[in-house]
Amino acid sequence: MMEFCLKMTKKFKTLSTTLLLSGVFLTSVQADPAPASGAQAPTFKINGYTIVTAAMANQQRTDNGKGGSDPFMAVGPSDLYFTIVGKSSNSLEYKYRINFETYSGSSSYVARNYIEFNGNFGTIQAGNLKGPEDAMPESGMNLVGGAGGIDGTLGSVYNNSAGVIDGVYFAGYTNKTTKFVFYSPTVMGFQLGFAYTPNTSHMGKEGRNNAANSIAPGVGTSSAIYPDKANSPYGTRNIVLGLSYTGSADLWSWDMAVVGVTEQSHLVYTGSQGQIPVNNARSYQLTAAVGYDKWRVAAGWIDNGKSRIVKNNNSKTGPGAYLADTYLGNAGKAWNAGASYTVGAYQFAAAYHRTDRKTDATNSATSDILVTTVDLSALQGLKFFGEVDFVKTRTNNNAVTVQQNYLNTAKKDQKAVGNNSATVFLVGSKVSF
Repeated sequence: MMEFCLKMTKKFKTLSTTLLLSGVFLTSVQADPAPASGAQAPTFKINGYTIVTAAMANQQRTDNGKGGSDPFMAVGPSDLYFTIVGKSSNSLEYKYRINFETYSGSSSYVARNYIEFNGNFGTIQAGNLKGPEDAMPESGMNLVGGAGGIDGTLGSVYNNSAGVIDGVYFAGYTNKTTKFVFYSPTVMGFQLGFAYTPNTSHMGKEGRNNAANSIAPGVGTSSAIYPDKANSPYGTRNIVLGLSYTGSADLWSWDMAVVGVTEQSHLVYTGSQGQIPVNNARSYQLTAAVGYDKWRVAAGWIDNGKSRIVKNNNSKTGPGAYLADTYLGNAGKAWNAGASYTVGAYQFAAAYHRTDRKTDATNSATSDILVTTVDLSALQGLKFFGEVDFVKTRTNNNAVTVQQNYLNTAKKDQKAVGNNSATVFLVGSKVSF
């Protein structure tokens, strides 16, 4: 471990030195000759954060090594952002940003790597970054602090029931895959967002391969209803279109958004030669948030329809054969509502999340999750937080059988989980700069 830490420290020292020298070089190049009036030479900035969390779960199902009352500790993703920004004499702003995401015990990787242009025309981005489906909506889940609620440490300690989708699953989500993004100027409070992703499993300089899935970190391939991420759908010609409306008056503020996704979806099981037909992704989400002084409330709705669900039961052999009547179900719906209140250095928040999904023609899998959080901004760049989650997930025997048969075939040393409920306690700290 000591040798690994020394190696990683050396790598980051070399990287930081290289980028710092690059920033100095770019500045020196612009310094002579002098930039035109109003132009700004590129500047270099570093920022980042790390999070340490401890959790304890009291749950009914203690399978898959998630049992007992012993506390769980984790060091979350430690992110470093390197940003270079310049401006032309006609106020065109150009930016390059790279984000290194690291996890203890594993090597770092480039999570974001993109260029950006800002001007009277709006904003243009290209590279590896998140799109409008992340940037434009604000729902109840965005108000909670703590360890991130349903999108945080909870999944590391809770045994989710078979067939249940999480509350943030949005079929066709592109994550940080290579894409083109455009945001229009804001006119009378309205802004349009657009993104085109050629392949939701492509990252960086990888070659074109539309015939197979990729499980590289950051790709837009969520396992969702499928028991394993390596055997889950991906999309080509993915288009995201969003429209938001924001405004404020006195102590009031508001933000509403609608975002839709469409793509050509594909499913290829590991080791197979052909694609299994799936429904193309056609999903949308609606969000609304209203703030008054130190209060803010928000809600969101996601409808995935039958996005990325197998079209029929002709999976034949291999893992696909165990999807049984999944093709008669859907990709699920989710909604949430939350509120937050800020007083001094404290922020209190709570959000309720509900998901529903038909696992076949007659059976369903659901979840009900209440997240409560408190955050204390003790000093600039230093935050302490606490979180308590009340979780209840319900499924059916058919969904459990489908997942267990797959796990057995894939030789996964795991057990499919039936109905479960838990109370989860989390505390932690975040240091940022």
